[in-house]
Amino acid sequence: MNFLFSNNFLIKPYRFYYTINIGIICLCFFVLNPLISFSQNNLNQNIQKDSTNIIVQETKNKTKKKYPNILNSSKNTINILCSPKMEGRGYVNKGEQIAANYIAEQFEQIGLLKYKSSYFQSFNLKSVNIFSKKIQLKSKNYTFQGGNDYLVASFSNSGKGKVGILYLDSAFFESDSAQKIFNKVSLKKSAIMYSDKWIKKIQLENPTFLEKIQEAKAVFIRTDKLIGVPSPVAYSKPYFEVLDSIFPVYKSLDLIDLEDLKAAKKTNKIQTLKFKVKSEVVESQPSQNVIGYIKGTKNTQKVIVFSAHYDHLGKMGKDVYFAGANDNASGVAMLVELAKYYSKNPPEYSVAFMAFGSEEIGILGSMFYTQNPLFPLKDIQFLINLDLIGTGEQGATVVNATIHEQEFEILKKINTENNYLKSIESRGEAANSDHYFFHRNRVPSFFIYLNGGNQAYHDINDTPQNLSLFAYQNLYELLIEFVNQLAENSNQ
Repeated sequence: MNFLFSNNFLIKPYRFYYTINIGIICLCFFVLNPLISFSQNNLNQNIQKDSTNIIVQETKNKTKKKYPNILNSSKNTINILCSPKMEGRGYVNKGEQIAANYIAEQFEQIGLLKYKSSYFQSFNLKSVNIFSKKIQLKSKNYTFQGGNDYLVASFSNSGKGKVGILYLDSAFFESDSAQKIFNKVSLKKSAIMYSDKWIKKIQLENPTFLEKIQEAKAVFIRTDKLIGVPSPVAYSKPYFEVLDSIFPVYKSLDLIDLEDLKAAKKTNKIQTLKFKVKSEVVESQPSQNVIGYIKGTKNTQKVIVFSAHYDHLGKMGKDVYFAGANDNASGVAMLVELAKYYSKNPPEYSVAFMAFGSEEIGILGSMFYTQNPLFPLKDIQFLINLDLIGTGEQGATVVNATIHEQEFEILKKINTENNYLKSIESRGEAANSDHYFFHRNRVPSFFIYLNGGNQAYHDINDTPQNLSLFAYQNLYELLIEFVNQLAENSNQ
């Protein structure tokens, strides 16, 4: 899921036809059997009512489809996508391309058709900032662990050295006089540390502070949760995000001026940190979407699209990688299982499966697709984007539900009838995943994500071991039922 942008009727066709057939059989029976009398109207009405109830109940019991159990194969796909050989599916060591090749192999094995000569739709990112070399951060007595204790901010530049920490606390940010004095202090051999709770205040009220701290040798931002995001650029200084519960609260200077700073350094009153980080802004970074389809048996021009992004945050240095199990190996695994199902059960309409690259850096893969579609966007009857679907203890949320109310009611009714998910919550428009640019191009679309369970997000704890897959099988069946009903409605 992209962090940068995150800010009626239903008759199941098989039940319908089954009921008609049973009715015909019953009618023939009553016509041909001379022993049955139709003279007792009240009795007949009761018999007819009871018979209808029996038919409906039998239909519910006998015609509920048996779908393949996808949990084991999905777990295998998720484990592969999250393995170290995938390099976090980012831009270090071609991790995203390795993952794309794996998905294309799965599409080939399933037998999906290609829109062009291959499953790939290639494009280039303008730039991306990566960290492929070893990263270090240590104090006098402790070596901090990347991913657990800190992250290098995605926009960090290269740097190394031993620095004194100037910790700016609430007293500093609430004092105009302290900030004026701070602007006169030389920061060339120091590092600045402050809490992220002050960032919005700084941006709105004191933009000169951001200019001033560019003089420092490094910047450390304290936070209560480490969240990684990719960046296309590098700022002028090394930036670190450090976990508030791990890093000590360094003693702040009551009055910041040059003489106090010199005196504090001489008497070792300022704590020090030693760091090393190497960043590299890669220009024209290759990326790709992976796209295949199943041709419909009748209405081939009409297309239902399932989509999921396969990229993640990649690596930070040589040792830390982000597995991205929930975000979004879970969505890709579901995409593969749906492709398997429809390859064996081809519908009247065509079904496309789109695995998008470069979602995490600004939903760029799906944006590129909408600008360069492989078939007319107007042919898409509905798009269902899957992201963050590895839990489900608290049900699901549907983005764009308030826009496509009729389709949302269909989805909810199917869910209620079959007790698939605990609840399905409605949400409006949001630019937070790959459905967004389709929606902006007037393509009817939902983005579905599951709620509850493990809350790891954009950190090193988003691993297969932490996924419950609580509602995974039920979501799979719900999606098939939903799409079948959309197709049935479009034929009426």
